[in-house]
Parts: sequence; C-alpha cells; structure tokens
Amino acid sequence: MEIEGFEILLVRSKARRRTIQAKLLDEKTIKVMAPYHSDQTLIDDFIKKSVKKLRVRTRISGESGTLSERAGVLRNRFIPEAPDFNIAYSDSLRTTWGKCFVRDRNIIINPKLKDFPLWVLDLVIIHEIAHLIYPDHGKNFRNLVSRYRLKERATGYLLAKGMKAADI
Repeated sequence: MEIEGFEILLVRSKARRRTIQAKLLDEKTIKVMAPYHSDQTLIDDFIKKSVKKLRVRTRISGESGTLSERAGVLRNRFIPEAPDFNIAYSDSLRTTWGKCFVRDRNIIINPKLKDFPLWVLDLVIIHEIAHLIYPDHGKNFRNLVSRYRLKERATGYLLAKGMKAADI
C-alpha cells in the first residue's frame, strides 16, 4: 500500500495486544505494526496520522538528508567555530552514543540513534562537534553544548534509554 509517497508495510502480530506503532524505515518506507485482530478502519486512521507526523519529521530533517548534511547544519548553527570533520554511523559503538576522534577530526554515531527523535540525535552530534574544540567535558565544553536549547530534554531522554549521566 502507498500513501502520500510512502510505501506502507503493515505487519499484524498475534503477540501485539493493544497498540499500533509506526516506524520510519527509510525515506520512503513506513512499517506499521498492529495487533492481529485490529479493525482495518482503525489501522487506516492511524496510518494517515502517522504519515502526517512522519512527513513533518522528514521535512524537518529534509535539510539534512544525510548524517553529514545534518551535522553541517548543526555546526553552522550552534558551533560555527568548529573545524571541518567527517561523521558516520558505526556499529562498533555499543556502550556510547557517539565518539569523537579529535586528531583525525572523525565522529562516529551509534546507529541506534536513528530510531530516536531528531532532537536527541542533534544533541549527540552537537556534543561530539564540541569535542573538536574542547576534548574534555570542562566548563567551556559545557557552555558550547548548552547553546542547544533542547539539551536538557534530550539528556533526559538519553538517561531514560540507559545512558550514564557521565557520558552525556
């Protein structure tokens, strides 16, 4: 099924009892998970609302179609004094959300962040960009990261997902 340019992948599950959930798999595919016996009308309404929400989300990140484009936008907006760098997702990160290699000016991001809200990913990117200027977590570093107005909210989200406070 296709709605407003999105391919809808509907998965009905006997294990799922109550909730319907939508997840953006890529730029054009939405996976909808629903209880096996859900009413089709209810599912259709949920899909329409989800497509609308996800369209807004992809529009917000539209200026940042790739991770490097998003990081560039964030650097220019929050830390324009940061040097050029490379950024990529890496499956090698298992216990941290991001890592900055200051000497090489490379940043790697945990791919689990793809499933988190965009404002959470933004905090991690800004945090790692700030390390290019201040390798430690000192006062100057914290002042740079605090330029992001959703810092506290995103930090709380990461804490709820199991991140240690010292790592944020």
